[in-house]
Amino acid sequence: MPYKQQQGKPRVILFSDGRHAAGLDCFEPPITKTDHGIIANEVSNSGIDAIVHFSAGEGGTVLYNSKVAQRWGAVTKKWDHYVWSRTAHALNQLINDGHDPLEVLCKSCHDKDLLFIASGWVSIHGGTRKQHEGLGRWSAFALDNPEFQVGFDPDPRANTVIKTRFSFLYPEVRRERLLIFQEMLSKYETDGIELNLTSEIPYCRFDQVHQLAPLMTQWIRDLRQIAAKSEKLQGRRKQIYARIPAHSKAWELAGYEIQTWVSENLVDGLFCESSFTEDDGIDQDVDLTDIVNITRKTNCSVFYSLHTNLYRQFHRSAPQAAIWAGAANAYDQGVDGIAIADHLWTPNGWPWTPQEYETVRLLGNPQLLATAKKHYLVRSEVQDTTGLRWLPGRSYQLPKVLLENESAEISFRVSDDLNHWNGLNRIKAVILRIRFGGIIINYDKVQVKLNRQLLPDFILKKVDMTYRLVDQASSSHSITPYGYAYDYYLNRNNYPKHGRNYLIVTLLKRDPNIAQKFSIDRVECRIEYQLHRHYKEEPLQY
Repeated sequence: MPYKQQQGKPRVILFSDGRHAAGLDCFEPPITKTDHGIIANEVSNSGIDAIVHFSAGEGGTVLYNSKVAQRWGAVTKKWDHYVWSRTAHALNQLINDGHDPLEVLCKSCHDKDLLFIASGWVSIHGGTRKQHEGLGRWSAFALDNPEFQVGFDPDPRANTVIKTRFSFLYPEVRRERLLIFQEMLSKYETDGIELNLTSEIPYCRFDQVHQLAPLMTQWIRDLRQIAAKSEKLQGRRKQIYARIPAHSKAWELAGYEIQTWVSENLVDGLFCESSFTEDDGIDQDVDLTDIVNITRKTNCSVFYSLHTNLYRQFHRSAPQAAIWAGAANAYDQGVDGIAIADHLWTPNGWPWTPQEYETVRLLGNPQLLATAKKHYLVRSEVQDTTGLRWLPGRSYQLPKVLLENESAEISFRVSDDLNHWNGLNRIKAVILRIRFGGIIINYDKVQVKLNRQLLPDFILKKVDMTYRLVDQASSSHSITPYGYAYDYYLNRNNYPKHGRNYLIVTLLKRDPNIAQKFSIDRVECRIEYQLHRHYKEEPLQY
């Protein structure tokens, strides 16, 4: 039997939001069960072991033929957007034709030796008929029970969280969520469930989190009992996964007793995130030490939940080498696998292209990742990412403004053992790029040190980014912020080391006649390998 079916331990997981790049939205009704199960065909033999499929949303509706919850669009009389209407028509048509969408997905994945994990929000949001009925995703329970909303919270952190979210302190709210996940476990031949515990947290007022923690733990205990009963009835292992903040100090603030969940075997795996919205961008430098230590020698697996948005001028999604770099850094810290956690991971649009397959093929193999090209990116704020900024591990190192004679220390993690691979003649190039904004190239003087070693000018190439124009799809039609890229072509004398690296940038001299601020906007490190020691260039084309 395949490894994943024998052990039940996936290595590479793809999150699917159930609509985008899935049958319900991509095909106009009438759709077939083959249409709906297309994701299993798409990822079969790609290196992906499991699908985490969005099945129950924040508004209380579900994307299957539930007996305990309303379907998408159940209370909608007039749609705000035709695509949401299309989702409802496709969903209802499948069910009327005798095909429960969740059953279709379970069978489609199992036929392709994929694990199927049904996912849902643990948070549920309230709303009003006037504002939310036309969206399709709100249920009568969510719309008609405003008394369950958290509402006003005097804590300043509450300004970053939606006030209409329901409080998990109410037994009615816990029961409503429990019944949905129970149904996913017991009614369907899923391989388990995934609890989305990172969206719109905490699930109560901030001063009530101490009350939430034991209730949340008991709620998960109840789910574990349900999973155990379903295992016996179906003869299929039922796993429980939880999506949590990666930083250990965030757990108590959110009301999560992670150590208890692990020690009592309440969860089979943890998806650890440091990005929580589409605006956050990729984070390759998340500290996973605490969660790896807690789960060591237990039955609980740890996955780095990798978000791949980039939001730079040339790429909406992180390039392939950046995804490999993030995965390699996570494996270097001891994780068991990688989850691609974007709600819509199609960097080149849909359907998938060969590049997507090439990317995921390596994600389950740290040995292959070791000599894959890497693009390490120091996390820089490129969007208005105020949400959940109060959570530990949410800070951005860049951009940084410097005055004359000021220095900035910037750190980044590298998984590569460059000295080792250089000894085997496998290194093709190592390039450290620093993008400066507002720099006056013929006057300003900058000093750069990597791990306390001064980088000499003879390995530096300066790239003028001022008024570079890009295609008109760009909002500004130009590369911003203006400035220069300093490209240092590193050699064995100044390679970044395996692990944590420290870059110190000092502005030694600044043109006093320029009002614009001098800034460090981007720091990147590109590493490229030769296929083998005799392989110098691309093969000849005949």
